[in-house]
Amino acid sequence: MPHDRNTMRFVRALTGGATGRRAGKEYILEGSQAALRAPEGIVSRLAADGVLDTDGRACRAGAGARTWLRRNSLDTEHYAGQHRELVKTEEGLDRNLAESPLARLARPGRGESQAFLDRAQLEAGERIRRLAERARLQPRLTMSYSATHTVNGKSVAGAGDISDLAADARRQLQDIVRSLPADCAGVVLDVCGFSKGLQLIEAERGWPRRSAKLVLRIGLDQAARHLGLSVAAQGPQSGRQRGWMGEAARPSVFG
Repeated sequence: MPHDRNTMRFVRALTGGATGRRAGKEYILEGSQAALRAPEGIVSRLAADGVLDTDGRACRAGAGARTWLRRNSLDTEHYAGQHRELVKTEEGLDRNLAESPLARLARPGRGESQAFLDRAQLEAGERIRRLAERARLQPRLTMSYSATHTVNGKSVAGAGDISDLAADARRQLQDIVRSLPADCAGVVLDVCGFSKGLQLIEAERGWPRRSAKLVLRIGLDQAARHLGLSVAAQGPQSGRQRGWMGEAARPSVFG
């Protein structure tokens, strides 16, 4: 059975030079998202196999980390194929809905006839996610002393070392964020741009349970409108009929 995606991401980040610090019964990557963490038991087993090096307080990539990643990536490809839920995007590309942070909200729950998010709201969230990826909003795993740039108050990589594609993505993302109310913009960016869970967002803000879910839907609905997305295609409204002879004109009698 291949290791889960979180463990593989954790080990892959360590091979890039990151360090995992012990916090209670798990190890957390410094400067990383909450998702990049591993239980103490898994770290101990990987250390015993030579994949990781640990002194009980911190863990780093071991001599066998890269070989372990290559081997498990091959095993995982076959396993993951059984759990993919592919849908077509507007660009004609395949998207694995199971990997989306909005996946659970885009499917009807047990006993429900409709999903919490409609297709337009889902597509708006996916566009924001793709923009965030191109804009390189994901936090760096290593220390950076370059100047920082922000989108809606969130610190991101230095503005001087990004490509034109990333800079354009940031401008588009900033345009979307500015069209949303502040609370909605923060939740949409946290979920779609930083892959944060709704419960974590509620805990950070001190909000009641399920409130972030509602704020997310409001934000994605407004983002969909801003992007011109709708569940059903709508043509332009019919305008007043116009004649080539002008206002109140009458045809003359010929013959």
